[in-house]
Amino acid sequence: MNFLVIDSSGDRSAVGVWTDAGAWGEGTTAVSRKHGCDLVPLIRDLLREAELEAVDLTDVAVGLGPGSYTGLRIGLTAARMLAYTAGAKLLGFDSLEGFAQNAPDDAVNVQVIADAQRGDVYCASFERAEAGGVLRAVAPSRIEPIGRWAADLEPGALVLGPGLNSGAIRAALPDRVVVAEPDLNQPSGRRLVELARRIAASGVEFDFWGLEPNYIRRSAAEDQWAARAGRR
Repeated sequence: MNFLVIDSSGDRSAVGVWTDAGAWGEGTTAVSRKHGCDLVPLIRDLLREAELEAVDLTDVAVGLGPGSYTGLRIGLTAARMLAYTAGAKLLGFDSLEGFAQNAPDDAVNVQVIADAQRGDVYCASFERAEAGGVLRAVAPSRIEPIGRWAADLEPGALVLGPGLNSGAIRAALPDRVVVAEPDLNQPSGRRLVELARRIAASGVEFDFWGLEPNYIRRSAAEDQWAARAGRR
């Protein structure tokens, strides 16, 4: 099995490659949100390094959000195009669950956040039964006001994710939680491949043409359009 994994939910895109021969490759684009310009060249270079052609792929996995509206659309389009070309399976995963894979093995309560703007955060909760165990989602990705989300955090919880790049979000964190080191808040292609391989092994099926990003809420532009049209 030859895997390619893409997540373009944040400021930078992450790509991971894993081959049947056990070769790894991973990379990220610059922090520019230029997913449309930078993502495909990164995929091309990683496939070359792994000595793969696009048609060699058996599984293509993509982060479905929440996150950047434009980034998610670009990532899904690229993943679907590659999977179609290769006749590969198309897999989807929650982007916050992808970030959760960065948590150290001894973290048993993991809270992942991304900046949803307008005073809100995208958030998801994960737990392990014991240190070193499998990290399981206990609350799906959702959107909450920063203050309400912070107030519910349990002592000792590890908080990580791209939302920590926001000074306002960091300032809202209570002293009782553990704030992840900066490198844990960046997407990891290798960790995403590990998640994708578990999803593939579970046997779950995805609708190739029906797979869509999980935006959770409308964009500000859509809200403005709806307000002008007299809709809620």
